[in-house]
Amino acid sequence: MSGSSSPPTFQPPTKEEIGRIPERCRLKIGIPSVKNIPQVALLIALFLSSCTELLPPAPKQYGANDYAVGEAKPYPQEVSLAKKRLQNFIRRADPKQRALLAQNPYVAVQANELVAGEIWPLLREVSSGRARAMQYYIQDFTNQTAYPVKFLLIFDQRAQRLVSRDGVLIIDTPPRGRVAEFAGVKAIYAETGWW
Repeated sequence: MSGSSSPPTFQPPTKEEIGRIPERCRLKIGIPSVKNIPQVALLIALFLSSCTELLPPAPKQYGANDYAVGEAKPYPQEVSLAKKRLQNFIRRADPKQRALLAQNPYVAVQANELVAGEIWPLLREVSSGRARAMQYYIQDFTNQTAYPVKFLLIFDQRAQRLVSRDGVLIIDTPPRGRVAEFAGVKAIYAETGWW
């Protein structure tokens, strides 16, 4: 191969070429001396660690057997509806179900139903696969915004009072009338109050 030349090598710009670069294009570093580098590094570290305060907190993690995917505060009308459903659930119980109620003081009653798309932190968990939603992952993985999310309130059925101020969000549901774990509390799942 005649006439082949060696590849061009990088040549740094000369002082004249640098002088022709407009002032606004030059990179300016705001560190006046090397002594300030530790302070600047500390400021950057503090800024980056404070960013976690600006982001929403990660959802609470629940145990492998826990149906909860989140928690939320109920509205007064949800508490009222759930109390009526609890009373209906207790009133309709047969002798076998009454024995179950005698063994388990807590009852989880559905107070509302939403879709996952209405709760964006939960939707993020569902989309990443961290939220328990097995029956819906299998059925329709592509339409996660439409997954039904049930909002449960857990009552101490003997005192007719809420166990916690927060309700529990679930996507997967146990069979109605079974004892299951909801946000760390074992309760009978009453669904909407019908046996």
